[in-house]
Amino acid sequence: MRSLTRALALAAAPLLLAAAPGAAHACSVVADYRVPTNLELAAEANAIVIGEVAGAAEALAEPGEALSAAIEVRPLAMLKGLTPGGALLLPGMALAPADAAAPEPGEPDFAQPHPEALAGACIRRTFQRDATVLFFLDRREGDWVPAGGPFTRWAEDVANEDAPWVQLARFYARVAPLDETQRTALLEAERDALLARADDPAAQAMAADLDRTLAEPPPSAVAAAPPEPEDDGFYKPGEVSAVQRALDAMRADGPAPR
Repeated sequence: MRSLTRALALAAAPLLLAAAPGAAHACSVVADYRVPTNLELAAEANAIVIGEVAGAAEALAEPGEALSAAIEVRPLAMLKGLTPGGALLLPGMALAPADAAAPEPGEPDFAQPHPEALAGACIRRTFQRDATVLFFLDRREGDWVPAGGPFTRWAEDVANEDAPWVQLARFYARVAPLDETQRTALLEAERDALLARADDPAAQAMAADLDRTLAEPPPSAVAAAPPEPEDDGFYKPGEVSAVQRALDAMRADGPAPR
């Protein structure tokens, strides 16, 4: 049922994107639709990009059809996928009115999508000029389109490249290709490390999302993991576990949730 549900959700995506950005419209999903976890979002996206919204643009919806609204995004950093040669064009998106107020930041909750996704359209479609946004994207028929389907955090504003949501997305992108056993061990270890930072609201919110991820059915591995060395069955005092070694290696390669 999961695959059928996702297929229905993705089939609806072009209709959403083809609609005029200023038009009021709603979407609907099948009754048992399950919003993908943030780990699944990271695993399934073709690219994860931190980008700056440069302005409005126009794009061809289909060959021979009229131009449709779009936004132009200048990539700042890639968390997954190859760096584009230039600006990204996202059809079906629009700039927010100049006098539109940005939502007041509250306590971080990485289970919730942008408020616009819950206002009828199922996905966020409007952006402030010059906003820094973390985008999860798929490549479809030559266009970049939102990854993940309805109600996912496919495009969320972030303060910078070290923002908590960026840290969490980077971690998910790194563990997604691993086999289920190794991935679960790393998720649990990172969750426990974040829970230990009891006075840090962002750390607690990241830990809560990791806990939600662990409670859901695991996504399929998207790449083969290297084989673990055979265990001789003896633990030596002071020995570093394979899980801890993997976490240390990830942190050495770049910022992780902290």
